[in-house]
Amino acid sequence: MLEILSLSMLISPLSTDLVILLAVIATVTAHIRKYKDFDAVFLSLILLLLTKIGLSNVVSFTSIFILIGHRFVRGAISSIAVYFALSLAYLLYLNVFLNWEINYIILLALIASLSASLMESIKAKPMLILLAVSTSLAVFHVYALNAPLWQIALAFVLSFILSLLALKAKIADESGLMSATLIGLITIVYTDIRYFLVLLTFYVVGSAVTKYRYSLKVERGIAEQAGGARGFANVFSNSLPALFFAMNYGVFRMEAFSVAFTASIATALGDTMASEIGKTADNVYLITNFKKVKPGESGGISLIGEVSAFLGCFIISLIAFLLGVIDLRGLIVATILGFFGVHVDSVLGATLERKGFLNNAGVNLLATLSSGLLALIVC
Repeated sequence: MLEILSLSMLISPLSTDLVILLAVIATVTAHIRKYKDFDAVFLSLILLLLTKIGLSNVVSFTSIFILIGHRFVRGAISSIAVYFALSLAYLLYLNVFLNWEINYIILLALIASLSASLMESIKAKPMLILLAVSTSLAVFHVYALNAPLWQIALAFVLSFILSLLALKAKIADESGLMSATLIGLITIVYTDIRYFLVLLTFYVVGSAVTKYRYSLKVERGIAEQAGGARGFANVFSNSLPALFFAMNYGVFRMEAFSVAFTASIATALGDTMASEIGKTADNVYLITNFKKVKPGESGGISLIGEVSAFLGCFIISLIAFLLGVIDLRGLIVATILGFFGVHVDSVLGATLERKGFLNNAGVNLLATLSSGLLALIVC
């Protein structure tokens, strides 16, 4: 049933109302028959109805159409290939009515395919695939950017190859590969290679410190699982705020967004270094009341962790400065606010995470976002 609804998107440019009617019939039928992917059919109907109040037809139609590929994917490479082929073919079909630049079409196809492939890598249901693709396309349709074709190709190839190497080296898992490729692609397209290199510094150094005295952390029962391989939750929670600031810099060309971008990544690396190196400390104290706690506990701080955190923030800020992403003032601001963000992470860990209101990914996301937003205010 979902496949039939997806194929009906071929007539969507001719009559949106007819497609909505078909979606209503499909939703009612799926409910009566207790169809296993009823939630995906229902979400498809919602997306089609939203086109009546402003959501782009391209976003809804494309997201629903490429669900055809769900039954044909086998592994990371085939997933990207299948979804990219479907996205590109359908967008080229729609382009008969839209007359968009081919560069923009290819970018949207890559965004859609990587979003869908990421969901496939974590064995998500069609509903979540549809939600991820439609959300991604909606965001990038709002932040429309007509980048040169060579830049899009370079961004994808470079991001994918480096992410694939990380997968082979067991630095990232398959979901980490997809999410890092997506973030790398968007960062390069909206800014340039320098911003990607700043982000890459975090991934490389962060992965390296995860291995620091790993046997001791295993002995203490606080080592990262899977040898420290990063999954999509880790990649997104540490990189989404930076991606947001990078996209805004690409659209508005305000230097404050470059500083915010740097500060958020500085927090990410500072926190990673504080956590991974701090786990080896013997004297660890809770940041809220300075009571002694076990190494590795949420909200715990140590002397070596504090030094490592500041060093991580400075490394990112210095790389950004040397690459010309920020100036000297930006280096100082990003380092200080990055270090501040590390302690936002610690406070949230000692309070909301310890009480179960947030998980580690949520804490990381809020901490990296806080330093970036403060940088916007300061700059």
